[in-house]
Amino acid sequence: MADTASLLIRDATDADIPAIVEIVNHAIRNSTSMWETHETTIAARLEWLHSSQASGFPVLVAETPDGHVAGYSSWKTFRPFSGYRHTVEHSLYIAPAYKRRGIGSALLQALCDRAKTEGVHVMIAGITSTNIASRKLHERFGFQHGGLLPECGTKYGRWMDLLFLYRIMSVS
Repeated sequence: MADTASLLIRDATDADIPAIVEIVNHAIRNSTSMWETHETTIAARLEWLHSSQASGFPVLVAETPDGHVAGYSSWKTFRPFSGYRHTVEHSLYIAPAYKRRGIGSALLQALCDRAKTEGVHVMIAGITSTNIASRKLHERFGFQHGGLLPECGTKYGRWMDLLFLYRIMSVS
């Protein structure tokens, strides 16, 4: 794990969108971590950023000392019904050149800290069941097994299982 003390975890800006698009499109093209087959665009991700910010949802980036965006994290409403208003589902993606350097941990810590200050009660992670690295990362942060949905997604011509992990952020 690299020294992450020199990382800057901050709210994303429009200037970060090209780097976020590269990270997302790499995940779309090369992994099953994102169950999407169509690459995104700068315009689509700008709309996502502005919509997220207008809804009060954070989009955080990890910036290296030399100014590169090494990864991002965000959350959105888990489901669109008022009873779920204190539950969010988050996303976390790291640029390929920066994986296994502690950046995912730094981003997840920052996102959890933000969740606590903003009154989020439960944070949910939806992870491809075969993504052991993501599962272990979340378990280190206190996320627990919440359920498995077999064969509910497909990519690369095969069915994939969705693992839900959750963490109760606040005790009421």
